[in-house]
Formats: sequence, C-alpha cells, structure tokens
Amino acid sequence: MKYIISDIHGEYNKFIRMLELINFSSNDTMLILGDVIDRGKKSIDTLLHVMNSSNMELLLGNHEDMALKSLIDKETGYYNCWMGNGGYSTLQQFDNLSIHKRHTILNYLQNCELYKIVDNYIFVHAGINTSIKFSNIKSFMEEQDTETLLWDRMEGGVSGIKGYTIISGHTPTKYFHNITPMTIWNNKDRIVIDCGACFKGGQLSCLRLDDMKEFYI
Repeated sequence: MKYIISDIHGEYNKFIRMLELINFSSNDTMLILGDVIDRGKKSIDTLLHVMNSSNMELLLGNHEDMALKSLIDKETGYYNCWMGNGGYSTLQQFDNLSIHKRHTILNYLQNCELYKIVDNYIFVHAGINTSIKFSNIKSFMEEQDTETLLWDRMEGGVSGIKGYTIISGHTPTKYFHNITPMTIWNNKDRIVIDCGACFKGGQLSCLRLDDMKEFYI
C-alpha cells in the first residue's frame, strides 16, 4: 500500500500511533510531504525514524529548508524566521546530537527532493504555479520556483493541472473547509492533507493512495 502524510511537526507519538493504525509494514511505502520538524516536542526523533526507514521518503518542506539555511548557510533572516516558527526545540535537540549524527541529518535533508511525480499525481509540500505554460509535466515542474514549492498557499489557484492531481500539505485544511477537527480537503484535482497535527482543533492525517481511504489520529 502507498501512504501519503504531511506536516507531522515533531508530533512523534501521533506519528507512531498512525503507523500502528494503518498497520504500516515493510510491504508498504510512505511519502511524507515535508515539515517533519518544528513546533512539536520530538522533531529529531521523528526525523530519525523517517531517515532510518527504507520505505519512507521525505520531500523537503519549508521548515526543513529553514533549518538547512540556518545551520549550513548561516542566513540570519532564515534563522530568525525559523526560531519564530517553532524551530527552537528542534535546534536544542539537534545540538545535543553527536557531530556525526548532525552531519548525517544535514546531508539527508540536502538530498530531499522538492516534488515527486507518480502516475497522475504531483506531490509537493506547498504550492505549484499553475500559470506556467504546460507542455509536458517534466519541463513544467522544472520551471517551478523553489519559493512556490515550499511556501505558496495556492489561495488564488486551487485547480490542478490537466490530467494530474496535486497533493500537498503546508496549509491547514481549515482554510479550505470549516470542519473541526480538521480533515483532508479533496477537490479531486487538488488534495490538501495538512490537518494541523500540532495545533488545537487539528489532527494528524494520512491518505492511502490505493483506495483514497483517510486515517486520522
């Protein structure tokens, strides 16, 4: 089975409970649409679990990108933004690791992809600029701006791409439909699965791609 999850944000206990709920096994695969870290109490535990699982793949989220730009590029603006968006606990946990583990984590994050195309699905953390002229899906995605892929809310363009369904996280689904607790927003050609796991009124969601079944913790 193929599972899609996003925006775990350090909610390690919820993540483990989700894996138990879906009976996740070595025969399954899981694609995580970014933002494993920050805000929650166990960001590094969550990230290490993903890194050590051969059948899990992490796409880069804006929070991982902020961490990379702060820790490697030493960009002050990104560091301040990271700290203002729940990065402090992640940094504390990171600093308590051995130098080897820190390097391993940074190398892993540097090699995370920004998007993934599988069959008729486009997976991305945040958004896609749908106004770019569409010739073929490969060139269309190569023209996408990193800022859009990591940060855009797609508020002005909720439609997908002809022949494809966009599945993303980043924006809590309360901004698309007013349901408490938050649930996955499915508009057929665009699906948003960030259900605010780290926020009041939110929950961790997971989508099984094989039959579109939704799971919540």
